[in-house]
Amino acid sequence: MSPTSAPGYVGNLSADQEAKLRQLWSIILKLNEISPPGFQDVTLENQQDKPQPVHRRSSSLTKTVSNTSNSNYPSDLNDILLGLGVNSSELKTIRDCLNRTSIEEIRRSLLSTAKQDHPDALLLRFIRARKWDISKALAMMLEALVWRVKEQHVDEKVVANSELQALKESQNKSKAQEAKAADTFLAQMRMGKCYVRGTDRAGRPIGIVKARLHNPKAQSEEVIKRYILHVIESTRLLLVPPVESVNIIFDMTGFSLSNMEYAPVKFLIDCFQANYPESLGVMLIHNAPWVFSGIWKIIKGWMDPVIVSKVDFTYTAKDLEKHIAPDQLVKELGGQDQYEYEFVEPADGENEKMADVTTRDALLAEREKIGEELLKATADWIDAVKEKDSDKISSAKQRRDQVIENMRLNYWKLDPYVRGRGHLDRVGVIREGGKISFHPESESETEVQETKALEVEHIESTQSQTVNA
Repeated sequence: MSPTSAPGYVGNLSADQEAKLRQLWSIILKLNEISPPGFQDVTLENQQDKPQPVHRRSSSLTKTVSNTSNSNYPSDLNDILLGLGVNSSELKTIRDCLNRTSIEEIRRSLLSTAKQDHPDALLLRFIRARKWDISKALAMMLEALVWRVKEQHVDEKVVANSELQALKESQNKSKAQEAKAADTFLAQMRMGKCYVRGTDRAGRPIGIVKARLHNPKAQSEEVIKRYILHVIESTRLLLVPPVESVNIIFDMTGFSLSNMEYAPVKFLIDCFQANYPESLGVMLIHNAPWVFSGIWKIIKGWMDPVIVSKVDFTYTAKDLEKHIAPDQLVKELGGQDQYEYEFVEPADGENEKMADVTTRDALLAEREKIGEELLKATADWIDAVKEKDSDKISSAKQRRDQVIENMRLNYWKLDPYVRGRGHLDRVGVIREGGKISFHPESESETEVQETKALEVEHIESTQSQTVNA
């Protein structure tokens, strides 16, 4: 049976939803100096529908905007965005974002953030989060990219900063402060404060957070933020299409006020609401004691109603089994899975490919080239739709689908050169080439290949749907 996508996701877009997606891509193309003219009328009413050729001044992912401009903000973008109905507050947000970074960094960040994901899936996260309001989705996306690149430095300080590096830093007593930070970072994983195991009934990876293990005084706020981002970035790699979100269980068994720390909770909420939108499928707060009721009132006030709607309070294994099959639920929560978390320590040499900067740079250059091809293919797709030429639309979509598949394959070749290995790699959950095994100790290579085949089947199904649309 072919995997299916939910409405509003890649492979299951209505005509209006696909038009909204093209509209956001058109603005991105404008930022990249590839401007499908008349893109304002992709979804706006009372606009001329006369097809025009695309004028491309530059399609490079490595070039900034015109050298004659002293601003990162294209001179005519205000008028274009106003024509799209962007209000003044969103214009200010967009301007502030572009002035804090560069067009080049935005392009690179889009490529790095997408990782193995379908780039349309990345854009659709922001579009759905802003209820299909494209100007708000654009502002949200730019803020998230600036947060990733300028504030958190996710690729450098989280993705590339490996567990092995933390182990070595923790052993370097000549730098006591850095050693303590590294040791307390590793302590989060060693104690099993959060781990991933199995999938729920919707196929989503299950993350289990043991709240009773948190001691607010045991680590700095910076360390706990790094740990949260480390877990999020690692778990993102487990999302096999059509699955795009996770199931988080907050196990509140044994929780007391001494375990409560509001800052990390607020940071996690902000991550899901603003910077990793549409990544949370369901949040199960399990076995919460009465003392948590007052805390929940505070936390709930920080949460968007959409996030609140994804929260379910559970108290028994039977409650959990509404979301998770018994064989996928660990025994400590009343399930049949006998798994017990045990952290596997980093090993010397596990990141040796990260030292091969020649291969890394070659793969990054290949990725940038694919990124340029994606922009061109997307512009061709938008042009074909405006011309209402079904043959051109079909051809443009097929070419674009192939470029997107090349981008996915490139990521998994690049991955060992830019991402430090983690616990999920060492225990065989994440395998070479992007193969995912949620029960590596019991699954055969054939079963892992079947999981990979499911992803390929979904991609092929999506491509077939877009060609026939």
